[in-house]
Amino acid sequence: MKNSKIYMTTFVIILFAGFCSCNSTSSNTPGMAVTSLYEKMKNNEFDKVAKMYVTKDGKQLSNDETKKLEGMVGMGAKEFDKKGGLDKVTINEEKISEDGNSAQVDFTIHFKNGKTDNENVSLIKVNGNWVIKIIG
Repeated sequence: MKNSKIYMTTFVIILFAGFCSCNSTSSNTPGMAVTSLYEKMKNNEFDKVAKMYVTKDGKQLSNDETKKLEGMVGMGAKEFDKKGGLDKVTINEEKISEDGNSAQVDFTIHFKNGKTDNENVSLIKVNGNWVIKIIG
């Protein structure tokens, strides 16, 4: 009887800790946003990729802009396929501004054929989430 109470208490503590870690906003980092973007791209979720972009001012893209970006992402995925497909993304450096609302991420895209591309991207925090700024 005593052992079952100990096991139940331990189970509840572990379960609670798991829920807290999953809901933590501190885990939402610019690097994680970049990794998430490429995972969505790898899974051909081009609509979700397009929704991760905003204007340089942090405003949501129009429906037309989102559709155009979706098509461009699809074309980019075809270029990745020419390199054997996307394997993984490694975050090299993450620079967050002093105010905590913008960031630069330098990362490496690894392809299944062994080739790599070094990239960087600017991000901005919108409603507590890191999103990619379209430059231009």
